Amino acid sequence: MQNEKSISHVSLGKDEMNLVEFPITLLSKRQHNKEKSIEFCDTIIGHDKKTIKRKWVVTGSEKFGLPLAYDNDVLLAILQIGKENNFSSPIINFSRYKLMKVMGWRNDGRSYKRIKDSLRRLKGVNIEAENAFWDNDQKCYITLGFGIINEYAIFDSSVKKGDYHQETFDFSYVELNQRIFNSIKSGYIKNLDMKLYFGLKSVITKRLYRYLDKKRYTKNKFEIGLFTLAYSHLGLNSESYKYPSDIKRKLNKAHKELEDIGYLKSVKYLPTADGQSIKVVYYFAHKHKDELVDEKDKQKKIEDSLDKNLIEKLLKIGVTHGVAIQLLRDYPAQAIQEQIDALPYRGANEPAAFLVRSVQENWAPPAEYLKQQEEEELGRQKKDRQIQEEKIKSQRREKVQNYLNSLSRTELAELNREAKEKAYKEGGNFFRGKELLPVIVKSYLYTIAEKKLGL
Repeated sequence: MQNEKSISHVSLGKDEMNLVEFPITLLSKRQHNKEKSIEFCDTIIGHDKKTIKRKWVVTGSEKFGLPLAYDNDVLLAILQIGKENNFSSPIINFSRYKLMKVMGWRNDGRSYKRIKDSLRRLKGVNIEAENAFWDNDQKCYITLGFGIINEYAIFDSSVKKGDYHQETFDFSYVELNQRIFNSIKSGYIKNLDMKLYFGLKSVITKRLYRYLDKKRYTKNKFEIGLFTLAYSHLGLNSESYKYPSDIKRKLNKAHKELEDIGYLKSVKYLPTADGQSIKVVYYFAHKHKDELVDEKDKQKKIEDSLDKNLIEKLLKIGVTHGVAIQLLRDYPAQAIQEQIDALPYRGANEPAAFLVRSVQENWAPPAEYLKQQEEEELGRQKKDRQIQEEKIKSQRREKVQNYLNSLSRTELAELNREAKEKAYKEGGNFFRGKELLPVIVKSYLYTIAEKKLGL
């Protein structure tokens, strides 16, 4: 399925870290039985030094079943496209042609069908996470049920039979589950070397790489119990891989592949501290060169896409440059502007700190600010009405003048006579015996013309 040339343009992608900790798919490329759910569990020590038992249960849809191994590839390719747009929305637009280019799949009907089938399975997934979903805002593990994607749509209208290059427009879309999207926006994501990942040959190597890469950080070593790694984090079947030797045979091929590409320096199997089991110790090589991204260039690209005027306003208030960029990346510009407008009414001793908190916590605007906003809005509405009324009057005057200009001298004289009669009649004693001023005659002339025109 893979073509190295087709993935050469892909560099760093993003991986949501909750979806790395435990599997969301089978470890196989096809479903061999009617299995509708898979379950994983482990025990960790929390930040408060207390033991936390975690459980992760993945259930597939009744019709389409559990996701398969390559469904991870489709999901990562979608996240890659979302990352290119700074995850501005849970809705990620794509074309299947573009997904295939990211994954290095052949551009044919079989690949198009596999993408559609993957989306069906991912749409049908439900995950029950018991103390197993990290909430990056609350900084703790929580228990919840959630899905991966809420909705998807695929548009094939631009594809001609046998001409799959035509589907190049991003009309198709996936809507990420809000919980997953919130986790991404909270920063619980990590870089993933997409060239490395899609260049890996085996399913087990891909899964191991993603898991180890989460644990790597700046460390040069990571160790974990052999059975915990195999059953809880890689998804090996405990019935098929009962003994350490079985697991080692399965892992050794993946280890060799990761060593050959320079990701792992070496791997050792050692007895655990109590001597009752076996652990795997991974020694990482230096970071891959594609991970050594120039942060200055990266930040400049991000900053160039943001609202410059809003950045200047934040800086004048005292918000640091880095925090200003982060706010604009994470929150809508309109929400930030509203909090800036409300800041003078908060009586803040530390304006910058108050502003940052008000944006992050979505503070309600002060009553005095709301009152002024209401008064300003009423003033704007009054001014708009006046402008509209004047516009209508101007249009009426123009129509009347055009009508009067179209009359002959005889018709205009008759209209003037009618206007004077109307003025004397309505003016009564006030106008009797007096010569009418031209402005009064003109006023009545316009009134009669408006009536004739139906205005």
